[in-house]
Amino acid sequence: MQVDEQADKQVGMATEIGNIAEDAQSNSARNQTSPMKNALQPKQSNKFLLPAIALALAALGISIWFVLGRFSSNPAPTATSTNVSGSKDQPKAISALGRLEPQGEVIKVASPSALGTSRIVKMMIKEGDVVKQGQVIAILDSYDTSVAALLQAQSQAQESDRNLAKVRAGAKSGDIVAQEGNVLSAAANIKSLEANAARIKAELEIAGRDYNRFLQVYKEGAISQTVLDTYRLKVDTLQGQLLQAQQQVQQAQFQLRQSQGQLSSVQEVRPIDVQYAEAQLQTAIVNVKKAEVALDLAQVRAPIDGQVLKINSKVGEIVSQTGGVIEIGNTSQMYVVAEIYETDIGKIKVGQKATIESEAFEGEITGKVDRIGLRIAKNDVLGTDPAAKTDVRIIEVKIKLDESTKVSGLTNLQVRVKVEV
Repeated sequence: MQVDEQADKQVGMATEIGNIAEDAQSNSARNQTSPMKNALQPKQSNKFLLPAIALALAALGISIWFVLGRFSSNPAPTATSTNVSGSKDQPKAISALGRLEPQGEVIKVASPSALGTSRIVKMMIKEGDVVKQGQVIAILDSYDTSVAALLQAQSQAQESDRNLAKVRAGAKSGDIVAQEGNVLSAAANIKSLEANAARIKAELEIAGRDYNRFLQVYKEGAISQTVLDTYRLKVDTLQGQLLQAQQQVQQAQFQLRQSQGQLSSVQEVRPIDVQYAEAQLQTAIVNVKKAEVALDLAQVRAPIDGQVLKINSKVGEIVSQTGGVIEIGNTSQMYVVAEIYETDIGKIKVGQKATIESEAFEGEITGKVDRIGLRIAKNDVLGTDPAAKTDVRIIEVKIKLDESTKVSGLTNLQVRVKVEV
């Protein structure tokens, strides 16, 4: 109040001195326009005129400097804070500028980095939609391939599971009976082949004796060479038949051993067979999980419950790794990020009441200081006053609003904040 009175006095003094200077100038002008009158009257000296003008200008400059200095010492809030001294009925407050943001800040939802560059083939939401955590918001171009891979992996897993169950249960009784029949048949075949070989062997012995007898007769000259060759051919033929019959017996014996081994196999569940079937099933299950992960990566899901604030990628576009697909925020609870002078931060406490104003909505919104930042930074929120400081050091203070419905659609709006201290 005293400062205002001193400023008014300084302005009044400057006005009076200015009036004196103007009177002096007007008198000088009158003297110049009346040369005849000046000639009859004695000349007045101008030695007082210039000092009076200089004094008036000096006083005016001092007054302007004082007034500007007064206003510059109390700048309007930009990204800063100002102490507001209240009356007896009004508590003191710190004023600052701030911005609105949803709870948890604005989140940029990107496509999975494991897929590299992905193209959007279908957008499931639009701006302003309210989404739930895990809800699909976009489909990528790898979706169809991932679905096919998952179906194939699931089919292989089902087949491996059936095979394991079959191994654990062992062979059916019908299979065992059939294999026993194969063993009996192989044994009977061996007996038949052995009998055939024995018959050929007996015939060969008779043919050998006949050949030896006719060989002696041939030496005596009683028979010709042709007759002797006939007996010799019979011996050679029987020898070949005997060799073939013996090989057939050996082959039948090998088949019998195979049948006996298969019979033992179906009659007994071997642990190694179960382990092998279990390993095949585990591999199939892992492949299913991999396919499920690939399918999930082909879909962009909402990370939180919130509202879609902006869509940064359209259908057919490659998802930007910086802008992401959408921007989402939990607008059901809004906050104000107030930028408080570092010199005033010591007066700010969690739980203090605050009021928020803006031309974008009617009235005031109340809130409470919820969190005080731990880092000093430069101000980001700038006001419209050109004389205000624009490069100051501040600390961000988050204020939780008591009622968010009015400003839920005004994320990043600049607001004026007053914190009661």
